[in-house]
Amino acid sequence: MSYSFRACKIISNDHIQDNIFLISMRWDGADAVAPGQFFMLKAPQASPLLPRPLSVCELAPGGVSFCYAVVGEGTGALSRLRPGDTLHATGPLGNGFADMPAAGSIAIVAGGIGIAPFVEVAKRLTPESVALYAGFASKSYLLDKFAPLAAEIRVSTDDGSEGYHGFITDIFDPSPYDLALTCGPEPMMQKVIARCNAAKIPVLASFDKRMACGVGACLVCACQTKYGYKRCCADGPVFRGDDFDGIIGTRTGKR
Repeated sequence: MSYSFRACKIISNDHIQDNIFLISMRWDGADAVAPGQFFMLKAPQASPLLPRPLSVCELAPGGVSFCYAVVGEGTGALSRLRPGDTLHATGPLGNGFADMPAAGSIAIVAGGIGIAPFVEVAKRLTPESVALYAGFASKSYLLDKFAPLAAEIRVSTDDGSEGYHGFITDIFDPSPYDLALTCGPEPMMQKVIARCNAAKIPVLASFDKRMACGVGACLVCACQTKYGYKRCCADGPVFRGDDFDGIIGTRTGKR
């Protein structure tokens, strides 16, 4: 695809908790977007800043939604947009979650805002086959969307305010599952990948790296695999866990 931004109308931009927002924009061709892909988004008033990469959270006819945390000027500018305002977007980018089996039990292991891409992923799976493991620093979010999409939901919080008091990796055992999907803080994903590789359970991991271009030109988002360095935007953001055999150890996860 050509790398050009499209002016899109905002449908909604809801403040769902603390610094977490859920924004929806009009996008013709949403039916061609794959779960796990991302867009580069920029608010018009943030023109001096680089666009921000956001994973697709949910798709609807003629629209795409994204869940994001306000962490700086770029996402702060996004949070100030209102319905009817214009957002500049380009996408879909990246490869998404493509190698999911039609049957079998699947564990989704998400940390913080890493839960965002799994709403649309879970919609494509059989609810009886899905177990969600979601870790948060404190309050949870988006779990209401998973209620009809997962047979089991397990939650952890760093401060013990909800669910298990500790890291989500403390309560995740890959052995009952045929496949694991993960996204979140990189130390958490490293532990999930190492544990799945050791148990010989396939795992697909979506890496959330800083990106400047989104198309593989700037190399800001490079990550090391056993095949050498890969670009998270162009070669990912979803990678197979066995791409990291011998690269990722068992360092303690963040969530």
